[in-house]
Amino acid sequence: MSFRKLSVYAKFINILLLLFFASSLLYISCVSQKKLQIELQFHGRFLYDRLGISELPWSVWANSVEGRNIYLLEISEGSPVTVIFGAFHGSEPLSGEFALQFAEFLYNEYNNYLDCKVVIIPAVNPDGLVQGKRTNANGVDINRNFPTENWTKNYTKKSQYPGEYPASEPETQAVIKILEKYQPDKIISIHTPLKMVNYNGPAKKLAFLISERNGYPVSHYIGYPTPGLFGTYAGVERNIPTITLELPREPLQKVWEENREALFEAIKYDKNFDNF
Repeated sequence: MSFRKLSVYAKFINILLLLFFASSLLYISCVSQKKLQIELQFHGRFLYDRLGISELPWSVWANSVEGRNIYLLEISEGSPVTVIFGAFHGSEPLSGEFALQFAEFLYNEYNNYLDCKVVIIPAVNPDGLVQGKRTNANGVDINRNFPTENWTKNYTKKSQYPGEYPASEPETQAVIKILEKYQPDKIISIHTPLKMVNYNGPAKKLAFLISERNGYPVSHYIGYPTPGLFGTYAGVERNIPTITLELPREPLQKVWEENREALFEAIKYDKNFDNF
């Protein structure tokens, strides 16, 4: 065989090897994504089932696209009023698990001793939660569906589809009605996995209070455009101090130890008094 033919043959083999490795990596990626999806579904369904059998006095505030209950718990009375949301995104079950554990902690340990009101909604998006996906059952990202001045129908990722029009989704409408009823002095929306304390509106002091307790960095900008964002709707356009607490993707017990005190201090924080 001539040198030229050997060279062509070698190039052909190299191309085959590259194709083999590329297809192998694609297969591994698909398997990993499927495994992650199954894990998220398991955690999401477990969380939603826990809410359904919980001994706490949950009320059903609203229903999702597929008719699942959106649970709400009121704890104590007084001022300030804090509303805590979990699982805007169904692919972030840790946010809901943390919100539920905080609800159990507050209700069992402090329900008769708090002089402030706390309203907790652990699973804003129950359909996405049980399906292990970011969006709701209509494929809408709830956290891009709020009727803000910068809402747009344009989007770059399928997982951030903002809906056909602002507040088109029952989950979004449920959140808006919660704010209308309870008129909160501050809001804490729990997400994963960025490990930061993000804030919107007049919440800078509160953000640094939380950061001092949990050690997470404070950020006023999440790092990318977010039209139709809940933080913009509540914090910027309605002037309600709004915290997006981004938990790291770590075991629940670890983030609980890092954030229990931070959240407890946050619910007591009153912007009208210099308590801290």
